[in-house]
Amino acid sequence: MSDITQIRARIETANVGGADTTSWIYLGIAGREFCLDSGSGSDYAQGAKTCFILGEDGSSQNDGGESGFTDVTVRNAEYNDPRKPQLDTEDLNISPAYIRFAGSGSVQYWCLERAKVTVRSDTGEEFHFDNLRLRGTQENRRIWLHTEYGERLSLYPVTNN
Repeated sequence: MSDITQIRARIETANVGGADTTSWIYLGIAGREFCLDSGSGSDYAQGAKTCFILGEDGSSQNDGGESGFTDVTVRNAEYNDPRKPQLDTEDLNISPAYIRFAGSGSVQYWCLERAKVTVRSDTGEEFHFDNLRLRGTQENRRIWLHTEYGERLSLYPVTNN
């Protein structure tokens, strides 16, 4: 096993009315939670495609080949870093991966179109997490998250992005 040096979380908010949120969104992976917030206020705007970078700067070897995503460093990067404490790729097999919505403020819901995560190790190896039920852009291929109908979406390992 090897040290995790970077996590890239590509989050796409649905491009439908009312999909946006200003609430807190978290990524759970490798046994801890990370706050996915750049501080811009537009990370989860309707139709937004944001790639949150945690840990080491720089692009990933296989970043999914998707266009339209805006790369951002998370706010409070020092505290949202998989190197503090140092996480290991072995941790990826121990704890479930997920996206968690924590409704706050005036917008208590969010419509998530897609969430894909790439974890990179110090050896250059990459691990990919996704929920393939969200592939596509049909209404039944997105999920509304809310305190009354669920706040968490599980992600699982996939072999290709």
